[in-house]
Amino acid sequence: MLTPHRFTNLNYCLIYVSSLVIECLLSRGASSLSELYKYCKVSSAEINEQDITLAVSFLYLLNKTKYNVETDIVSLV
Repeated sequence: MLTPHRFTNLNYCLIYVSSLVIECLLSRGASSLSELYKYCKVSSAEINEQDITLAVSFLYLLNKTKYNVETDIVSLV
């Protein structure tokens, strides 16, 4: 569950990383997971590859992104 508390680090929480992924997809268009990671890493050094994967999965569940397994490309719906 996404419930914030006083110990939550907002620099790499799921909502923040998801917003960075959306920002990258809006500015660059469809991107691979590694390109998303590089883009988000500039904003916060604490973000890792698992955070990107969780954010893309979260956006996919909300039907905001499409992911192509064969090409490893994420795009907005």
